[in-house]
Amino acid sequence: MGASDKLDAVVTELYGVDPGEFVTTREEHAARARERGEKNLAAEIRKLRKPTTAAALVNRLARQHPDEVSALAELGDRLRAAHRELAGDRLRELTRERADRVRALVERAETPASGALGESVRREVAATLEAAVGDADAARAVADGCLTSALSPSDVFEAAWLPVESPLPRSRPKRTKPTPKSSPDTRDTAERPAAREPDRDRTTPTKTRQDDDRAAAERQRREAEVRARRARDEARKELRAAEREETKARRRTERARAALEKAEDEVRRHAR
Repeated sequence: MGASDKLDAVVTELYGVDPGEFVTTREEHAARARERGEKNLAAEIRKLRKPTTAAALVNRLARQHPDEVSALAELGDRLRAAHRELAGDRLRELTRERADRVRALVERAETPASGALGESVRREVAATLEAAVGDADAARAVADGCLTSALSPSDVFEAAWLPVESPLPRSRPKRTKPTPKSSPDTRDTAERPAAREPDRDRTTPTKTRQDDDRAAAERQRREAEVRARRARDEARKELRAAEREETKARRRTERARAALEKAEDEVRRHAR
């Protein structure tokens, strides 16, 4: 087994133990690696971070209920399809299914051993499971069961998917013919409503323009919010991809060091 495979095995084991045993187990593995002369492997093991309470609970869910956790990724695929098609009824149905699945898994996290979860931990567990629904990379990370911290869900399935609706057209109020008052001077009575008509004609278009301006401003705000959310989600994906590449690079470095150490041992052996 190569150094990279050994590190993977340690990672898999470490993130499956109880958080209270993490540090002790990590130090035991590091000590055994040093005893075998694998100093670089020991150093990599020592770098492994202890998971937060919420991350540890999700890691345990991934091991104890793998089918239910993996189903979150499939649900995410269906949600993304409904999102692309702007299928409102289907999206609302799948959103309810997401809430039910996440709620059920959070309840499974509350075992007799863990006891009742605090509200903040419950929120972090739920957010991490929702992230697995909203993002394929997050789904893989959750299914692997080696999280060190809680994840944040993407907002792609929130209200931002809805098209911004234009306000309904406003009808102008009907003008009613004023009823003349009984007065000896009928001309004066008839002229008073006519004098008020120009004011009404001037204020109604102004009010309509103000409403239209507010509606346009709201549309622009919503569209800007959608763009900002998408940019944030894209940045989050790039960060996760970079972190994966960093992990792969670290493992390649470990393999290269192990190969170099082996080659140097061969050189020393034949030089005697």
